[in-house]
Amino acid sequence: MKKIVIAGGTGNLGKILTKEFLERGDEVFLLSREEHRSDHPALHYVLWDGEQLGGWVKKIEEADILINLTGLSINRVFNEKNKALLLSSRVVPTSLLGKAIGTMEHPPKKWINASGVSIFNGRKTFQDETSTDFGQDFLAELAKKWEAACLNTLTPDTQKVILRISPVLMQGSGMFAELYPLAKFGLAGKVGDGQQMVSWIHHEDFKRLLLWIADLEKPDQVYHSCSPNPVSNADFMKAIRKAAHMPIGLPLPVFMAKIGARFKGVDASLLLETVPVTTILTSQRGFTFKFPYIQPAISDLANQST
Repeated sequence: MKKIVIAGGTGNLGKILTKEFLERGDEVFLLSREEHRSDHPALHYVLWDGEQLGGWVKKIEEADILINLTGLSINRVFNEKNKALLLSSRVVPTSLLGKAIGTMEHPPKKWINASGVSIFNGRKTFQDETSTDFGQDFLAELAKKWEAACLNTLTPDTQKVILRISPVLMQGSGMFAELYPLAKFGLAGKVGDGQQMVSWIHHEDFKRLLLWIADLEKPDQVYHSCSPNPVSNADFMKAIRKAAHMPIGLPLPVFMAKIGARFKGVDASLLLETVPVTTILTSQRGFTFKFPYIQPAISDLANQST
């Protein structure tokens, strides 16, 4: 049994990981800003505010793995207010965790800190874990500062791993959950020219990858949580339509994408920006993807939806 601590563990990704850790017999401590009741003997909720040191520090000492998933959803308009909220919701809790580790007599053995593949937004060629050609837009800068908040802390007895997460395909939330119903009505056509690259990962591979990293004795400092085979927006939409048995999809011109994004309260760059990110270290170190290609991944989720 390992002691697993997850900050931001009450979100969708945290729930997936919690279930997996509990099923394999680990003890899980979730740092949460709200009171929760646990019906599982190995699941514990630890109250924290993500801003100050407190009694929660002692409760997470001697952890085998600390996983930090904190951060508000980026599905919003990138005005100055929201930019500040998105930044503080990531950097402040991450810096606090580093500070907490510095006070511990028995700190976590490994700290896996989330980031985003959006650190490469706008690049024109494929980027992997060895790449340093980072983007310059807001999401790229957000990821840089998030990673720095983790890496710049002094934790000599704790291994640190940055996990850059791509959009996770799952039922109930995210890209698949939003687009699959639209595809059934012939509305999942390409956005703009459809050439912008989409990095993605099936939720089964996401959780398998994170557990694989958690169990590595000597992990690399950065891994990409994404399929090794990113696709264009046009091909992504085609895979969605095929799974929905819909041969046509109404294209979405750029101006309509901007209007639709504003109507939904999200930033249009989330639809129009290219993210050409892949992974090489995962395969080189021995991880095998269950869903490396987009069509089987989408079809698997679609079959679960029927």
